[in-house]
Amino acid sequence: MREITVLGAGVVGMTSAYALARKGFAVTVIDAAESPAEAGASFGNGSQLSYFYTDAMASPSMAASLPKYLLGRDPAFRIEVILSPRFLEWGLRFLANSTQARFERNTIDVLKLAMHSRRDFAELSGRIAFDHSRTGKLNLYSSKEGLEKARQLSDLKNRFGADQAMLTPDEAIAREPALAHYGHSFVGALWSPYDESGDSHLFCLGLRSILESDFGVQFKFNTRIIGINAKSGRLTSLATEEGEIQCCQAVLCLGSWTAPIARSAGVHVPIWPVQGYSMTVAATAHAPTANITDVSRKTVFCRIGNRLRVAGLADIRRDNVGFRKDRFRTLYEMARGILPKAGQYDDEVNAWTGSRPVTPNSRPIVGPSKVNGLLVNCGHGTLGWTLSMATAKVLAESAVNSFSGS
Repeated sequence: MREITVLGAGVVGMTSAYALARKGFAVTVIDAAESPAEAGASFGNGSQLSYFYTDAMASPSMAASLPKYLLGRDPAFRIEVILSPRFLEWGLRFLANSTQARFERNTIDVLKLAMHSRRDFAELSGRIAFDHSRTGKLNLYSSKEGLEKARQLSDLKNRFGADQAMLTPDEAIAREPALAHYGHSFVGALWSPYDESGDSHLFCLGLRSILESDFGVQFKFNTRIIGINAKSGRLTSLATEEGEIQCCQAVLCLGSWTAPIARSAGVHVPIWPVQGYSMTVAATAHAPTANITDVSRKTVFCRIGNRLRVAGLADIRRDNVGFRKDRFRTLYEMARGILPKAGQYDDEVNAWTGSRPVTPNSRPIVGPSKVNGLLVNCGHGTLGWTLSMATAKVLAESAVNSFSGS
């Protein structure tokens, strides 16, 4: 049987293992944590399966707002100047993708991936308990200019089956009564009926059971990968803190850690970590049923079971930096200002931070690298949870072809 090792047990690694196992591979998953989805962005993400909110990060409005972000005048988005050749290359490529034409092309390319992911998710979601909900999503806009841009983009997405609709504030409140307690004013909303939500951590735990029972997938936890060893352009082994592991076929699914590990084998992966935060509190009777995104404040609200998950902020800083209390406090105060009655904010608050691996064009990088036997599945940005099933299928096909050509 063909053997392959998946590096990373976040949602991208776990779905990759699933797709590979279904193709007949003998799969081993390695991760530094004690169980799936513990160490990276899959643990505390926004919980939204935003199949139709696939807007590329690089955009004309983003480029126009760069001075504000660099000067720290936007509480939700911060950019530090990083004097690094890798960052400068990434940044220039990001700016090159900020034209309207490239923004629309990248957004639609990711949308097509997301639609494939949605279909594949439907097959698997019924077998796992992860507080899954199909309640749709409302994006709230505070300016007429932002609303008009959303209208134009939704017209484009609707050609591909998004079925999005623009709503007045009264129509949005009628659809989601929790917005009657919205702490700000908004001029309109975009309704996405097919978007879903769930707890990706619980999903990964449930998927582990399926992988072990149905496919015999092996897991090696508490094993930190520190490098990739190659000889004559071919993968030979994995370097871990506990020593070498012989390996001739592997997939890098390490999120924001993919780039530095890939560099150890001479492989360049153009991603940069964009740090975000989330908080989880007990939901109240006024918590929204639908997923909510406050677009101007870049904050999302998602009810998962009896919990309310609030996520947001985007900090472009040095590689994989730690938790900052001041930035979390910003999210906490924004949450209380946006939907003050939705959560029990004064009780227990579970705080989290993680980095999303963002490519210059917001499209994931999936397939073989220049090192024979080494494949990658990374660069999903804020949509790793959403795109995971589709990119896993692409990855599995690449692995089959890689074996056929070797």
